[in-house]
Amino acid sequence: MKMSNARNSSLIFGSVVCITLFSAAAVRADNPSWEEQQARNREMTRQALQQQAQQGPSPQVLQGQRWEQEWRQQHPNEPMPSFGALEKMHRGEIMQNMNAGFARMRQNRQAELQRNYLMAKQRQESILAGQHITWTSAQWANWNQQYDQEQHQRANDYLEGVRQAGEMERREQERKLMFGQ
Repeated sequence: MKMSNARNSSLIFGSVVCITLFSAAAVRADNPSWEEQQARNREMTRQALQQQAQQGPSPQVLQGQRWEQEWRQQHPNEPMPSFGALEKMHRGEIMQNMNAGFARMRQNRQAELQRNYLMAKQRQESILAGQHITWTSAQWANWNQQYDQEQHQRANDYLEGVRQAGEMERREQERKLMFGQ
């Protein structure tokens, strides 16, 4: 009798689980927001793949493919080393590319700073022209010096903010270690 009750309970439980799963699937299929989300996901995936196909592989991927091709040409019938080993073999090229990238970044930053300076100077000239004032070269030199001081202060404030953020992060990590979180 107990076995029969256990079997019946098992059958009832199994039936309830099946009905729940079927009704959840039906609700999901009937739910327009779920279907819309799935359609949006498919569209985003399609767009990402299309964009990737148009842009082609990244410079890093192309570099890795070139290294593999060079290895195969220079070392026929030898096993391909891991990508990390290839990177070590081309350390000089990597450093050269990094340095060139940093140089481009510095050049771009200098151009941006120059544009900002020219815009600030044009703004000052416009204010002065609106008031029918003409500055002497000494007054402009003073303005330049004040502008430079403001930029240095802005840079120092930024660095101090970064330092404080790092200090706060370090303290948070220490707190988590201390309290086991």
